[in-house]
Amino acid sequence: MRWLLAAAAVGVLAGGLGTAHAEPTPPPAPGPASTSTSDELADMVMDAIQHGAAAPTTTPAPPH
Repeated sequence: MRWLLAAAAVGVLAGGLGTAHAEPTPPPAPGPASTSTSDELADMVMDAIQHGAAAPTTTPAPPH
């Protein structure tokens, strides 16, 4: 019985050491960003402020 317990202990110890020395798998590479960063949004807002009000996109209705 002692031999069986000793063999089981060696197997558990060897299994534990094998996983302790395993290389971690690297995370997958990130894909392209789907949203703008806060710095990019701030730049867009500042550009819009500096350019002033946009020209109207509709034409006024002719007088009756």
